[in-house]
Amino acid sequence: MKKLYACLIILLGLSGTLKAQITNADITHQFNFTNDNFDFGKIPYGKPAQYTLTITNIGKDTATLDDVRPSCGCTTPQFERGKKFAPGESVKVVLGFNGNTLGPFYKTAGIFLNNYKLSKQVSFKGETFQQPASDSGKMKQTGTVIHQ
Repeated sequence: MKKLYACLIILLGLSGTLKAQITNADITHQFNFTNDNFDFGKIPYGKPAQYTLTITNIGKDTATLDDVRPSCGCTTPQFERGKKFAPGESVKVVLGFNGNTLGPFYKTAGIFLNNYKLSKQVSFKGETFQQPASDSGKMKQTGTVIHQ
């Protein structure tokens, strides 16, 4: 009899926990992502590029941007960890790519929100190309490609 009561208590506890969890399916009801599947097009090989991902809170409660985790070391995120943003407000995440992949590339980053209860994978792609060798008398343009 004690085992039966123990099993019932465990099952009731688990059912309450499962109902309280938020699923990633809910993320589209709470956030709008702009540039979550970004295409750089063609960029010069070895030339860093970056773009801005915007996350807008369309839910009813204040949200928190917990973390941004890129899939590889060639991608660098710039964001404010722990940033809280109210309904209607947005946060920006800048994702940088070092450009050191020759040819087509596809990269991802995980976005974690609300105490890591919600997550979304965002991606960017493009293709790098070799620039022709510059003539000795001409100046070569350098810098970072920036997309908004």
